[in-house]
Order: sequence, then structure tokens, then C-alpha cells
Amino acid sequence: MSWKDKQHITRIFNSFKRNKANIYQEDINALKSLDELINDNSKTMTAGNLIYAKVLCLYLKQNANYYSGVKMAIKGLQSELKRPLEYHLEMLTKELNNIELINYFESKGIDLSNGYCDKKVNAEDNQDLINKLKNEWSFEIVEKSFYNSANDLLKNVENYT
Repeated sequence: MSWKDKQHITRIFNSFKRNKANIYQEDINALKSLDELINDNSKTMTAGNLIYAKVLCLYLKQNANYYSGVKMAIKGLQSELKRPLEYHLEMLTKELNNIELINYFESKGIDLSNGYCDKKVNAEDNQDLINKLKNEWSFEIVEKSFYNSANDLLKNVENYT
């Protein structure tokens, strides 16, 4: 059951609590039964998509930490899931290239932690940097690697436990 569904059920329970005179035990039992049914169906659906559930849980954990709460974490997740896969692959490509660039500068002894380069870069390093950036992560390489990795993870039966 989603947090939103849980809020709706709680609201109904609370309205019954406020109107105690007009409540029958059958009404309470019916609500409890509906609550259990929704919870059981949610678990069954999620169990059928265990890898998705695990990845979703990881993402929600990161978002909850970032947003300091589950409501905003879910909103952030919803907006990201509306974006096409190509968008996410493009962002992954940019991030991988950024990591490669930072690693390259660190290998040359250049510290970028202060927001700027405090070391003079010679022409040979410039050409090396240009070649490195041209030959690193392209969208096509990232896309192919992503699908291969995704398929490997889906094939691994240990990921379904």
C-alpha cells in the first residue's frame, strides 16, 4: 500500500472514531479487511518485481536522505520516472565523463576541489586531455553497457532473493 493509500485508510478510520455512535462492528471489520487486502496485494505485486523493488528502495533511501523526508522523496522519484530512459542514459554519460575528467586532473596532480585549476597546464597536457575526452564515454557506449549490465543483473537468479 502506498503512503497515500495508507493516509486515506487512516482518514476513514479516524472518521469512524469521531462518529462512535453510528458505527457497527461490521463496519470496523470491513475496513480492517480492506486494509489487509490492500497490504497483501501490494506485497504480492512487489514480490513479482523484486529487482525493481530493490532498486526503488535504494533510490527512495537516497532521496529520503537528500530531501529529509519520504513525501518529497516520492515526489522526486515520480518526476524522475516520468523522464524517458534516454534522458537518464544521457545524464549517466555526462556523469561518467565528469568522473573521468576529475580522475584525469587528479592523476596530473591538479586539485579542483577549490573550484578552479591552480596549476598551469602545458600544451601536451591540453592535447592529452582533448584526446581523453574524445575517446571516453559516448552515449552509444554507455547505452550498450547499460543494457548489457541490466541484462546480466536480470539473468542472475541471486538478485531475486
